[in-house]
Amino acid sequence: MKTATIENHSRKQVEPASRSVPSGGAESGGPALRGKVLLAEDDAATRESTRLLLEDQGYEVVASEDGAQALQRLNEGVAVIITDLKMRGVDGMQLLHAAREQAPQTPIIMITGHGSEEAAVAALKSGAFHYLKKPIHPEELLHLVREAIEKHRMSVEIAALHQQINQLAGMHGIIGQSKPMRKLFETIRLVADTRSTVLIEGESGTGKELVARALHLNSSRRNKPFVAINCAAIPEALIESELFGHVRGAFTGAADKRVGTFLAADRGTLLIDEIGEMQLDLQSKLLRAIETRRICPLGSNEDIELDVRLIASTHRDLQSLISQHKFREDLYYRLNVVNIKLPPLRERREDIPLLVRAFIEEIAAENNRPVRDITPEALARLQSYDWPGNVRQLRNVLESVIVMSTRDVIEAVDFPEPIREASSTPPLQALIAMGMPMCEIEKEVIRQTLQRTGGNRSEASKILGISTRTLQRRIKEHNLLV
Repeated sequence: MKTATIENHSRKQVEPASRSVPSGGAESGGPALRGKVLLAEDDAATRESTRLLLEDQGYEVVASEDGAQALQRLNEGVAVIITDLKMRGVDGMQLLHAAREQAPQTPIIMITGHGSEEAAVAALKSGAFHYLKKPIHPEELLHLVREAIEKHRMSVEIAALHQQINQLAGMHGIIGQSKPMRKLFETIRLVADTRSTVLIEGESGTGKELVARALHLNSSRRNKPFVAINCAAIPEALIESELFGHVRGAFTGAADKRVGTFLAADRGTLLIDEIGEMQLDLQSKLLRAIETRRICPLGSNEDIELDVRLIASTHRDLQSLISQHKFREDLYYRLNVVNIKLPPLRERREDIPLLVRAFIEEIAAENNRPVRDITPEALARLQSYDWPGNVRQLRNVLESVIVMSTRDVIEAVDFPEPIREASSTPPLQALIAMGMPMCEIEKEVIRQTLQRTGGNRSEASKILGISTRTLQRRIKEHNLLV
């Protein structure tokens, strides 16, 4: 049997994929849903047969008679360019170079004739996505178009994520766009430049110290010291000296005077991390220091007046410790003037794509590794996993994968078994209540679907069974922030 080529293609030879395309694309007479293809071919018969092949598969085709006409249509939102290498006037290589300047994220498939292998290699070196030799086989072309459009989609999403990351740079390394994180950013802006004590609560790995640093760096104290002490990392007998300092001879082994963290943070900010681990007798001394704004180093009889903004953090339930008589209630209320509760990563899964992109860029640069991207399947696994270690665990997993990788793309197979086995479909939270108006139900379903897909509107529209255009309209109607 003769192998099908573009030249002998008919509408019956390749089964249309439009059956798998979500319904809704034709509701407004709009373009196809699978993507827009710019086709530059000066042979009328080849151009027409290629156009029909692509349109049968659900693509919108912008057909150009030559390279010059294609140049005028580069900025019409095309997702992939297919061009013949040899055309009269502006040829394929000239179109390639122009596209690299005007539409650098758009992949280009070069069509070459017999004996043009050298030119095809030159095209690849100049940035072409791939090349095909004539005669073109329909399935081969369609496969390349699908891959090219997926590459374009990911490039656009990465650019958008980079823009979002840059917009969030003012929060000093805290990354997120979910509702809890937007609330956190607003709280930081409101209370950063006050003297009020702040209690930050959250599971291990949620970024409590990052929040404390953001409070400091967004305050008028930003040019003064930021000092952190972890109560869980210091032996119990030494914590008092670490906090308040000591004079020479204050205790056995105190051969020299020591400046404590309170004095080191004077006119700046002091973070006392894991304050739930502090012993009761020391809690009373801390309470006095907060209330009087004075400290007395061990072995000294003289108080030192200080100006310190105090922030405390813990992963423990302090109110439970109070009921067990392990934490002073008066100290709790003195610390808890402003309370910040950090959500675990499993409660803000929509932030995972942003975090992953930022970590890939950071870790690859630090370790001089080739990794630049992640497959959609691998990203879905990360969004599905529950992350008991939160953001810290996510970063550690990515660092392990990146430093061991010899490829430029992270795949699901690279992850440890528990993450590989996570469902590729993140769970949706059931937030639809009895009696909720239909418009609110629709809004909530769209919001949750966008959360599941990390804001990917194309993927969300497939899940919802509507066109991307319809989804965009509904997002606007419901005033959804995505």
